[in-house]
Amino acid sequence: MIKKTFAALAVVCCIVSGISSYSTDAATTYTYYKVKKGDTLFKIAKTYKTTVSALKSLNRRKSDVLIAGETIKVPRLAVKSAGQKQEFSISAAERKLMAQLVHAETGFSEPFAGKVEVALVILNRMKHPAFPKTIKGVIYQKTKSGYAFVPVRTGKLTRIQPTKQDYAAVDRALSLFPNDRRGSLYFYNPKITKDKWMLSRPVTIRIGNHVFTK
Repeated sequence: MIKKTFAALAVVCCIVSGISSYSTDAATTYTYYKVKKGDTLFKIAKTYKTTVSALKSLNRRKSDVLIAGETIKVPRLAVKSAGQKQEFSISAAERKLMAQLVHAETGFSEPFAGKVEVALVILNRMKHPAFPKTIKGVIYQKTKSGYAFVPVRTGKLTRIQPTKQDYAAVDRALSLFPNDRRGSLYFYNPKITKDKWMLSRPVTIRIGNHVFTK
């Protein structure tokens, strides 16, 4: 009887362990899918080898309704169809790090569009040959003055608690990347910056107190 009880417990533990492992992966690693006309959560779940409940949990939604053109998260562990291009994806830790930098550079004073553009600067640097190829590498890139971003240099970054808007800005930037046409690589406050090289860069857009360049 005792042997049977232990065997049953072992089976339950294995099942729980499997579910926990999948949930963690689904919640921390994902990419993006743009909803097309006629799509349903069931259809998307089948394509990405997951479940409707997992998709709803990942996107924090209760409704099954989808709107053509919206962007939703799908598991990065999904198997891609033959010929389908590899999609860009990030981990939860990378998403938080980006949101921390966005908040550190924009605070509560800059508009949402400015937050999105700061996040795009990080992503655009990743695909540029002059910068590291990872989010962490870009944010913690060392320069002659210490680090590329002031909040990293001052140690402020790790103490930042991102807001929902900061996370939303990161998600918006991810949905635009890598097809962002502006290609902003730098940004500065013209009231503060006196660096001649930075001031000479081609301007891509001005948002709030920041000028974005490349």
